[in-house]
Amino acid sequence: MIHKLTIGHFDIEALKAHRVVVLRPIDMTVVSRLVREVGEITESGRLTLGGHAVEVYIGYIVCPWLMPSRNKVAEEFAKRLCQEVGCVMYDDSRRETVTPEQFAEW
Repeated sequence: MIHKLTIGHFDIEALKAHRVVVLRPIDMTVVSRLVREVGEITESGRLTLGGHAVEVYIGYIVCPWLMPSRNKVAEEFAKRLCQEVGCVMYDDSRRETVTPEQFAEW
């Protein structure tokens, strides 16, 4: 199973009901800077982490995380992003919020 991290400023109660409700948009300037630092932005403007595309939605992003193995580039990106902007990470496959400290447990 593939697990993706949905990252943004969300209503936690809505996430518990498996709905994504954005309270305020994530700062895409910070997202772009951090992707440049740990991942890649292609010539066409596509964001990638560990060779896998980042999905950009209105107000939030979705990053590849657990596939056959952990995407440690995505973990580093998500950790830095959460530290800088105080956002929430949500694993829709497991239906739970995730903290950077939990990465080592997977």
